[in-house]
Amino acid sequence: MTKQELIDRIYKKRGAPAGVTKKAVGEIIDGVFSELGDYFVKAKVTKRASPRFTYPGFGTFQKRKRPARTGRHPQTGDPIEIPSQNTVSFALGRDLKHLLNGD
Repeated sequence: MTKQELIDRIYKKRGAPAGVTKKAVGEIIDGVFSELGDYFVKAKVTKRASPRFTYPGFGTFQKRKRPARTGRHPQTGDPIEIPSQNTVSFALGRDLKHLLNGD
């Protein structure tokens, strides 16, 4: 699904109130994703806690730090050092998991 398809689906399904345009729906979606991105960029991963965003029924996004490791160059097989990286993982919520699996 593209961003425009998401905007169209939300606009059509949710029955937008009078005065709310597709452009306004797009700006709201942009704002939500911008805030989530800023949160995960600025939040620190510590040994005790990891930043997370939970949307009930949908799932949980969690920032994680992937440690440095040794990998292999795919063509030559030579060992290469892969630096540590921050990443975001996603775990399905119970409701979404049931919908996907037809339970």
